[in-house]
Amino acid sequence: MKKVLGTALLAAVLGATSLHAAITSKEALNIVEKNFPGSSVKDIKIDVKNGTTFYKIESFKDSVKQEIKIDAANGQIVKQEMEKEKFILPNEAVDFSKFALNIDEAVAKALALEAGWSLDGAELDNKNGLWVYEVELDRGMSEKKVIINAQTGEIIGNYTK
Repeated sequence: MKKVLGTALLAAVLGATSLHAAITSKEALNIVEKNFPGSSVKDIKIDVKNGTTFYKIESFKDSVKQEIKIDAANGQIVKQEMEKEKFILPNEAVDFSKFALNIDEAVAKALALEAGWSLDGAELDNKNGLWVYEVELDRGMSEKKVIINAQTGEIIGNYTK
């Protein structure tokens, strides 16, 4: 029930902001796993450029880092880069099972705070051991950053510029 509700809310929010996302972050992560089996995800972002929404996912396996950019409207990989890294620590992998929200739900939560804002981008970040989603919104000349604790779902910051 929670998943269905979350998906419906996400679809409503994304539709309302005309982002036309056809795939979820979970599906984007599955695309990465399919193209880079056995890899560990290090970072996930949502980026909006010229009205098109993309998932950007960074993963690694055996000291090889991969960055994949996926079009959220159709699930197509639009960019894929691989590079050898000297030092990739095991603790850089993200354990999404410990999160109360995924990045899509964090975006929906930020957009639901106040009408009229549109998504500019969202990013998962580790701030001194605390996993947070930083969601950037805009409305005309105004910008807003909403910071959400990924592990509890609590909004811990809401700043308008």
